[in-house]
Amino acid sequence: MKEPHKTLLARSGLAFALLSYFLSGCGESPQVSPMIDSLTLESDSFELSSTHESQMAVFEALFIDEGRYRIPGDPDPARLRSFFEEIRESYYRKAEGIDYTLIGKQYHTFTHAMDVMIVTHALLGSGGGVYLSDGEAASLVLAGLGHDAMHTGVTNTFLINSKHPFLEETGPDSLQEKRSVKHMLNLMDKHEILVVREDMTPELQAEIIGARNLIEQSILWTDITRHTDQLEKMAAAVPEALGALSSARGHDGKEKTIGAAEGDLSLREKVSSTLAEDTRVLIGAFFLHVADINNPGRDWPTCERWAGLVMNEFFSQGDLEKKLKLPVSMLCDRDKVKVPFAQIGFGKFVIRDLYELLAQISPTAGSYLLNNFEENQKKWQAIEENVLSSGKPYKIKFQPPTREGGWEGSSSSGN
Repeated sequence: MKEPHKTLLARSGLAFALLSYFLSGCGESPQVSPMIDSLTLESDSFELSSTHESQMAVFEALFIDEGRYRIPGDPDPARLRSFFEEIRESYYRKAEGIDYTLIGKQYHTFTHAMDVMIVTHALLGSGGGVYLSDGEAASLVLAGLGHDAMHTGVTNTFLINSKHPFLEETGPDSLQEKRSVKHMLNLMDKHEILVVREDMTPELQAEIIGARNLIEQSILWTDITRHTDQLEKMAAAVPEALGALSSARGHDGKEKTIGAAEGDLSLREKVSSTLAEDTRVLIGAFFLHVADINNPGRDWPTCERWAGLVMNEFFSQGDLEKKLKLPVSMLCDRDKVKVPFAQIGFGKFVIRDLYELLAQISPTAGSYLLNNFEENQKKWQAIEENVLSSGKPYKIKFQPPTREGGWEGSSSSGN
C-alpha cells in the first residue's frame, strides 16, 4: 500500500530540510532554517533521530537558528549544545540493580524524547501555542526533550515492587518523573539555562521562575497514573481558555468559540496574559501529555511501529519479573497479553478522551490525531478478529530505532 500523499510530501520536505542544514555548515552561523517548518505531526521522528547529526539539526532549528523559540534569558548557543549532549547521554544510561540482559530499553530511547519534543512543537504551532507566553512555549518544547531523562526501561511499578534504591530517593509517587525533573533542572543550572541572576530585571527573573515551574509540573504530569486527574482538571479549564481566546478575537461571547488554529498565534500575548498562570501550566502539561502518548494518533505504520516497541519493552520487564518472582505487571506478560486487544483497550480508556479534549482547544491537531486514532483502532480490531478466527497470534513487527537513536547509542560520537 502506498503512503498518503501528505506523508510523502512531509518526508520530502524533511529530506530537503536536512540537506539544507548540512550544506549550510550544520548550524554554525545563525540562519532561518527550513527545518523548523518541516517539523509537523506528520514528521518521521525515527528518521529525524537516526543520527547524532540529524538530532542536533532538529535541536538547533528549534532553539539556536533564527526563527527559533526564545528561551528566557537567551542562553548562549554553546551552552545549549552542551546541554543537549548531556540530556541525550542520559537516555543511554543503564541503571544499577536492573538486569539488562533481559530488559530491552526499546521504547524509552532518545528517539522517543525527540519525538515528544517534535510533537510538542507541532501542537503549539498548529494553534495550541496561543495559550502560552513565548517563554513558556520554548520551555515546554525543551521539557519534551528531557521528560524521560534517566528512564530505566522499566515502569515505576517494577521499581516499587522490587524495592529499588530509587524508591528511597524519590518516594513511590511519580518516581521516574521526579528523577527526570531533577536531572533536567540540574543540567540547566550547570549550563546556565533558565537560571536567575541578580543583574536581571524582576520581570525576567519572574519569567524564568515560571518557566522552570512549567518544566517541572509538565514532566510530573506525564505520569500515566495521573491521567484521569489531569483530564478532569483540564476539562474544567477549557471554558477559561476558550473565553480568553474569544475575547482576544473580539467576539461578544454569544457564538460558540472554536478552539485555536495556527492563525490565532498572533493573539498569543493577549490570550496568555489573560489566563491565570496555573491555567497556563495546566494547558502546557496537557500538551506534553498528549505528545508523550501521541503514537496511537499517527499514521498506521508509525502507530504500529511504536506499539511494537512499547510492548516489547513491557514484555522484557515481565520476563524479569518472572525471574525475580515478582508480580507480573499489567500488559507485561508475553504469554498472556494480546497486543491488538491491549492497543484497543488503551485507546478506548485513555486515548480517545484525551484527543477529544485536545480537539476542543486546538481542533487542527486534535482532529488530526483523533481521525488517525479511529482508523488505527479499526485496524487493530480487524487484526484482533483475524487472530480469533485464524487462531494465529499477531506477530509484533519489531523495528527499533537506529543505534544512534536507541539504547546502544553513544552520546560522545553518535556511534
